[in-house]
Amino acid sequence: MKKRFISRTFFVIALLLAPSSALGYRHFYRAGPYHSEPRADKNCLTSVDVSVLGGSATKGKNGSKTKVDTLNIYGLHNMHKLGDGVPGLNVANIDDAILINLAALPNNGDFGKLLFTGKFKHIGVNVTFTQNWCDGFFTQAVLPLNKMEVSDIAFTDQSPTTGISNINTAEWVQFKARFNDILTRHTTTKADTSKTSFGDMELHLGWTYNNETSNVLDFFDTTIKVGLTLPTGKKANRSEAFSIGSGYEHVGIPVSFDMALGLYEWVTWGSHVGGTFFLKKTAEHRMQTQADQNGFIKLGKGDAKRDLGNVWDVGTYFKADHVAGGLSLMVGYSFQSQEDTTLEPTDINKFPSAAANSDEMLKKWRMHVIHTAAEYDLSEESCDWNPKVCFFYNHPVSGKRIFNTNTFGGSAGVNFTWKW
Repeated sequence: MKKRFISRTFFVIALLLAPSSALGYRHFYRAGPYHSEPRADKNCLTSVDVSVLGGSATKGKNGSKTKVDTLNIYGLHNMHKLGDGVPGLNVANIDDAILINLAALPNNGDFGKLLFTGKFKHIGVNVTFTQNWCDGFFTQAVLPLNKMEVSDIAFTDQSPTTGISNINTAEWVQFKARFNDILTRHTTTKADTSKTSFGDMELHLGWTYNNETSNVLDFFDTTIKVGLTLPTGKKANRSEAFSIGSGYEHVGIPVSFDMALGLYEWVTWGSHVGGTFFLKKTAEHRMQTQADQNGFIKLGKGDAKRDLGNVWDVGTYFKADHVAGGLSLMVGYSFQSQEDTTLEPTDINKFPSAAANSDEMLKKWRMHVIHTAAEYDLSEESCDWNPKVCFFYNHPVSGKRIFNTNTFGGSAGVNFTWKW
């Protein structure tokens, strides 16, 4: 008995030491997997799941739901007005003088606007540890790790060839020649970016209920969870224009409800609704200083209180349960989104609130995702620990202000009950 206890404990520790990432978190840059099914109501049940998910994209959807290049989901980058209103510009400095002179030129269609292209790649791994206690209550922890990469960054000039302000205008030619020097002076870069770091850790308290006594249904299961997300993820690098953070940088309060019902001894239908509500936080941000500015590249940098938009997801799925031995197949749909984010700049003289909040990157994003999965249950009748493996694919079919990142992955897990 003691030997069996030690071997089980070692197995759990080995899984917990594996790399991880909060795959359940919703982000604009990739299609997340379907949320979890209801938890089994069994006292002293322990579950450990290790998941891996990855994908890449060169296209996305803009605010009009039109397919565009990934780095163009917020529209063309307006370099014409890049320096307009930026604090601390010095006309005696050659790079600042170029910005000042360029901003003074009259508008002419897409003059001074650049279309950026690039490739986004994401790999995530996560470990989820769930422990049932008694009367349906359980606790859950998710430990994350992410690899984020934006590469092959390039741009094409969209300026017109005719008019007072055009592709050959001297100030514009000077700007493009010294583009990198201008960004360096303002402590930023448009170079490729890559990082591997922890994501936001999640802690949950939940209650689950399983009913298998219905005369109509095979079963009816529900699970309610409330928790805390900790900003352990690495924030976007303010010195890299195209850096994407591996977390939300804010403390969050996630809540969710899952249900599932069984029919005909092999069909499961389920649904999910969840949201994460973030606390406000004051930190340094890159901010627009003029409403006509647009895109990932910003020169202005200052403190602001950020009210991060709440994240929502709702979904539904059908599952053919154990259709061939331990094999189960699932198809589902989810709607994933984040509401508008607002900024309250500390110094409104340098960063007018209206200009800062006109940033297209602060606007809400939406994503519609189709999910498919195949799971194999390796459990045996007489065995009190039950391993399982799963492979899944997630495809974003529509949305706005998102990357079209299809994701594929797999997971392995085990359930077992302690004999206390």
